[in-house]
Amino acid sequence: MLVTQQNAFLRALSTCAKILRRLRPAATVKGTALPPMTDHIARDIGLSPHERALMSHHWPSRDSRHPFL
Repeated sequence: MLVTQQNAFLRALSTCAKILRRLRPAATVKGTALPPMTDHIARDIGLSPHERALMSHHWPSRDSRHPFL
Protein backbone atom coordinates (compact mmCIF):
# COMPACT_ATOMS: atom_id res chain seq x y z
CA MET A 1 0.00 0.00 0.00
CA LEU A 2 2.84 2.38 0.81
CA VAL A 3 4.42 1.89 -2.62
CA THR A 4 1.12 2.70 -4.33
CA GLN A 5 0.76 5.92 -2.32
CA GLN A 6 4.33 6.96 -3.15
CA ASN A 7 3.79 6.28 -6.84
CA ALA A 8 0.56 8.31 -6.85
CA PHE A 9 2.30 11.18 -5.04
CA LEU A 10 5.24 11.17 -7.50
CA ARG A 11 2.87 11.03 -10.48
CA ALA A 12 0.95 14.02 -9.10
CA LEU A 13 4.19 15.98 -8.61
CA SER A 14 5.25 15.14 -12.14
CA THR A 15 1.93 16.35 -13.52
CA CYS A 16 2.14 19.60 -11.54
CA ALA A 17 5.69 20.16 -12.74
CA LYS A 18 4.61 19.71 -16.37
CA ILE A 19 1.76 22.19 -15.95
CA LEU A 20 4.00 24.76 -14.28
CA ARG A 21 6.63 24.32 -17.00
CA ARG A 22 4.05 25.17 -19.66
CA LEU A 23 2.81 28.21 -17.75
CA ARG A 24 6.32 29.64 -17.28
CA PRO A 25 7.18 32.22 -19.95
CA ALA A 26 9.83 31.16 -22.42
CA ALA A 27 13.29 32.52 -21.81
CA THR A 28 14.34 35.20 -24.26
CA VAL A 29 17.42 34.48 -26.30
CA LYS A 30 19.72 37.44 -26.69
CA GLY A 31 21.54 38.18 -29.91
CA THR A 32 19.00 36.76 -32.35
CA ALA A 33 18.17 40.02 -34.12
CA LEU A 34 19.33 40.61 -37.66
CA PRO A 35 22.37 42.84 -38.04
CA PRO A 36 21.72 46.33 -39.39
CA MET A 37 21.82 46.57 -43.17
CA THR A 38 25.14 48.11 -44.18
CA ASP A 39 26.46 48.90 -47.64
CA HIS A 40 28.83 45.97 -47.42
CA ILE A 41 26.06 43.48 -46.51
CA ALA A 42 23.78 44.90 -49.20
CA ARG A 43 26.55 44.46 -51.79
CA ASP A 44 27.13 40.87 -50.64
CA ILE A 45 23.42 40.09 -50.94
CA GLY A 46 23.31 41.64 -54.39
CA LEU A 47 21.06 44.61 -53.72
CA SER A 48 21.30 47.63 -55.94
CA PRO A 49 21.37 51.12 -54.38
CA HIS A 50 17.80 51.61 -55.60
CA GLU A 51 16.61 48.41 -53.89
CA ARG A 52 18.42 49.44 -50.71
CA ALA A 53 16.65 52.82 -50.78
CA LEU A 54 13.30 51.08 -51.21
CA MET A 55 14.00 48.85 -48.19
CA SER A 56 14.87 51.83 -45.99
CA HIS A 57 11.67 53.73 -46.84
CA HIS A 58 9.42 54.07 -43.79
CA TRP A 59 5.68 54.36 -44.37
CA PRO A 60 3.86 56.49 -41.75
CA SER A 61 1.20 53.85 -41.22
CA ARG A 62 3.80 51.29 -40.10
CA ASP A 63 3.93 52.71 -36.57
CA SER A 64 0.47 54.14 -36.04
CA ARG A 65 -2.92 52.62 -36.63
CA HIS A 66 -4.62 55.82 -37.78
CA PRO A 67 -1.84 58.17 -38.96
CA PHE A 68 -4.15 60.94 -40.20
CA LEU A 69 -6.39 61.26 -37.15
